[in-house]
Amino acid sequence: MKRIYSIIILLCISNLIFAAFPVVENCNSISVATELPVEGGDNAAKLSMIYAGVAIFSTILLFVVSGSSGYLLLLIAFVTYPAAFIFGLFGLKSRYKRWQAFIGLFSALLMLLILAISAGSTGDPNAKV
Repeated sequence: MKRIYSIIILLCISNLIFAAFPVVENCNSISVATELPVEGGDNAAKLSMIYAGVAIFSTILLFVVSGSSGYLLLLIAFVTYPAAFIFGLFGLKSRYKRWQAFIGLFSALLMLLILAISAGSTGDPNAKV
């Protein structure tokens, strides 16, 4: 009886192993599908997340570094935040990597919100206009 159970389990496992990967059938041959198709939105979403990471890293370094190297970091942040936002908009068309597009969009919108708040509060609050 143990031998019959072990043969049944072995047959079930072997059937699962053979069906564990996708097979594409052509008229002439059988080949294994190795990659999923890459959409244009996937690349844009990935670039959006990369630009957002570079922009956030340069912004954090801006608080630590002083002098003329701070201007270079400010320029990098000034260029990469809009790039993260633009690529994030294009990345919203992606099916699988939409979360990467949201990271780029939200980081750029957060920086825009911080800039808007800080630009509005630079004057003297007691001054009469």
